[in-house]
Amino acid sequence: MLALKPFGDLFVRLLKMLIVPLVFATLVVGVASISPAKLGRMGGWALLFYYGTGIIAVSIGLILANVTRIGTGMPIGELAAVEAKAAPALSQVLLNIVPTNPVGAMAQGQILPIIFFAILFGIALNLAGKVAEPLYNIIDGMANAMFKLVRIVLYYAPIGVFALIGWTVAKYGAAVLLPFAALIAVCYLGYILHVGITYSLLLRFVAKVNPWKWLTAIKEAPVFAFVTCSSSATLPVTMRVCRENTGMSKETSGFILPAGSTLNMDGTGLYQGVAAIFLANAFGMDIGIVGNITILITALLASIGTAGVPGAGLIMLMVVMGAVGIPLEGVAIIAGIDRILDMGRTAVNIIDDTVCAAVISRFEGEKLSPEVVVG
Repeated sequence: MLALKPFGDLFVRLLKMLIVPLVFATLVVGVASISPAKLGRMGGWALLFYYGTGIIAVSIGLILANVTRIGTGMPIGELAAVEAKAAPALSQVLLNIVPTNPVGAMAQGQILPIIFFAILFGIALNLAGKVAEPLYNIIDGMANAMFKLVRIVLYYAPIGVFALIGWTVAKYGAAVLLPFAALIAVCYLGYILHVGITYSLLLRFVAKVNPWKWLTAIKEAPVFAFVTCSSSATLPVTMRVCRENTGMSKETSGFILPAGSTLNMDGTGLYQGVAAIFLANAFGMDIGIVGNITILITALLASIGTAGVPGAGLIMLMVVMGAVGIPLEGVAIIAGIDRILDMGRTAVNIIDDTVCAAVISRFEGEKLSPEVVVG
């Protein structure tokens, strides 16, 4: 089993290879694809919803992870020798977001500057209009190619994960797996709290629909998402159940749901908050308030570029880790259970999209089905 280590190391290197091009291409396309006409009242409310609920989701994850202190004392073997970088002061973090050389930031893997530049570049590409369409098509093609590359790398995932877990258990014993149960439990507790409290309150008091009836009406979509771990693959199902079972208009569902599948990732943000604290504790790092704020900011920004395909959240977790100095090698620790975490967070992401669409429908004066509205 100890001879498996190189196969696990290869998997980690493949994941690292994907980060910079995937983040840049998906962020640029995600921002540039929303037309200025649609970025009016409906788009403004949608963005407010995306990031308002996103802040709540990541905060829930951070609070649960810090209170439970999951990962503390976890044996990580040779990874303990990897040097963890100290998180800089908050003012420096904010200043460092603006790159002096975007290409240099990409070459050095500086994630926050890449995210900042990609968002601004996407906005500029949008404003440039028709003349910039060829460039947009090239970057869109790059983004789609990266999605395919993610799928190719994930074909190797079973081998890489088996090698990582097999080597770890062979060297340190089965007891090393026990902290993973706590990580799964905390993530799913966060998912349940976010859906049961945040979304229920929004549905009942803002969208004016019955939360239980709404979840029953759209249940096919989160169930499909739970099984496939793909927001993109679930999108046709989500659009169908929202139109047929809730009476949502084609205009609202046609704009909010596709945009949400790229920009609205509460489940992923919550997971990143929990997982980042878990790994920081495993490495014995005290990231403090500044580190927690940095995780919050980075998780929100990274959620824009989280591709709606299985395993993309694990790659974006490395973005968050890099922002607070957690060694990227640590992703190998949780790679083996990421599929279990991915199932829950993708289902939350889909519910998130439908709740946003319900709220926007109310703001637009649309009448939803009597079967879901509050009687």
